[in-house]
Amino acid sequence: MVASELHALFVFYICPRPIGLVSVVDGDAGNIFPMDLIGQIGRRHFSLALHTKAVPLIERSRRVALSSVPVEAIPLAYGLGRNHRKASVEWASLPFPLTKSAAFGLPVPTFSPRVRELEVVQSRNMGSHTLFICKLVEEHGIADGPQFFQAHGFYEEWRRQAIALPAIR
Repeated sequence: MVASELHALFVFYICPRPIGLVSVVDGDAGNIFPMDLIGQIGRRHFSLALHTKAVPLIERSRRVALSSVPVEAIPLAYGLGRNHRKASVEWASLPFPLTKSAAFGLPVPTFSPRVRELEVVQSRNMGSHTLFICKLVEEHGIADGPQFFQAHGFYEEWRRQAIALPAIR
């Protein structure tokens, strides 16, 4: 990554980003994992950037469900981080109940206040990540309440040192 791209990435990472859970299924293979490189592009499109074993699964399926995470489910979302290294998961082994998404029938957590079902329009290998451009197909279950957002640790450390604040826990 060249210096100008790295600096742009740093700017991106100081902004709090929503953490969503991505559900994807293709045939007998499926996965659910947390994701923070998510962005809405206009009214009906999203971008997702990913660098895990789930990339081929998404490329084959071309359909994902993006579930928001309420603050009380943060530990569950962090626990799903290990799924980034897996090509597929056993749905029955998850520590929370699932339901089916409205349009695609993908497994999504019952605790999610909002589920967006996205169809992959285009994917492009960007070197370290694969960028997916997706079209919003269905959005349902919109609820209010605090949602899981995250800022990168290096920004938190800079913030603490710059203004002598205690660490956020």
